[in-house]
Amino acid sequence: MEKLIVTDVDGVLLNWEEHFHEYMRSHGHQKAHENPSYWQETYYPHLSEVRAREMVYHFNTSAWMMGLPALRDARSGVARLVEAGYEFVAVTAMGEDPFSLLARTYNLDQLFGAGVFREVIATNMYDPDSKVSTLNRWADQNIPWIEDKPTNATLGARLGYNTFIIDHLYNAEFDEGDDIKRVNSWSDICEVILSENY
Repeated sequence: MEKLIVTDVDGVLLNWEEHFHEYMRSHGHQKAHENPSYWQETYYPHLSEVRAREMVYHFNTSAWMMGLPALRDARSGVARLVEAGYEFVAVTAMGEDPFSLLARTYNLDQLFGAGVFREVIATNMYDPDSKVSTLNRWADQNIPWIEDKPTNATLGARLGYNTFIIDHLYNAEFDEGDDIKRVNSWSDICEVILSENY
């Protein structure tokens, strides 16, 4: 079997959330509350929904995308899996601007090493089904799929992936059931994948 891991990027490999709030502060916007939400623009209720989503789009198409930090222990976890012979495909719903994809690929290469990601695929930011066609490429092969968004984790499990969800406050109430493994770190992911002898 192919030694492949398919993974989301933001909230899994990269700390998009923290970096986005830094960006918003640099533009004079302060978070109004700390209630956990996957949709980070909801932290800025003084902005209209349209304006808040424009800020997300501007962030995702800005030079800020070249400097997102790794999430938790993602660098060491990915390095451990690469050493074990795994390749990665990243699937990121960051929007489909081609220059933003170049910035994202640069960021991943700088943090994790050139060649670790054999493919980086960008999909529509707000289409809830934007990852379906990509995930269909490896359906029913029990390949690891790593996500932070419950709907995309559920999609992966339905398509026959060995699915993991990275623990965040905004997905804490998601009942993952038996088909999805909740993990806090890449160390947790490594323990499962390397012990199951893919």
